[in-house]
Amino acid sequence: MTNNGVCCNVNECMYHVEGDKCNLDKIEVSHEKTSADSIAIPHFCKSYEKK
Repeated sequence: MTNNGVCCNVNECMYHVEGDKCNLDKIEVSHEKTSADSIAIPHFCKSYEKK
């Protein structure tokens, strides 16, 4: 399964797949924001694992 809702370009992460996708079915982020300014606030993936 590819996590289509997530765009990730961290190529050195073992979960990174072609087309800047994450192949985990669920990821954990450091904080979630659903308000109007959510795009301006960076989200940090806590599911990162080095290849």
